[in-house]
Amino acid sequence: MYSSVFARSAVRSRAVTRPMRSGYYHWENEDGSHLPFSTKNKPALAIGMTAFLAWGFSIPFLGAWWQLHKVGKPVYRPGPPPE
Repeated sequence: MYSSVFARSAVRSRAVTRPMRSGYYHWENEDGSHLPFSTKNKPALAIGMTAFLAWGFSIPFLGAWWQLHKVGKPVYRPGPPPE
């Protein structure tokens, strides 16, 4: 009984994995062809990557500023506290 269960599961696993290896997913072997952006223009790539990373890095700081702004707390100003 157990051997037939294992045999059926083996046949099922081969039937499931076979279509994935059939060659439907093929990319040409060109530099950068698998990327969702162009790497031909280096200055534009550098500017775009810098803007993308700067925006991602600034999100927590913008969120903290927004939460403090909603409450009405002032932005930090160095110096003695107001009287």
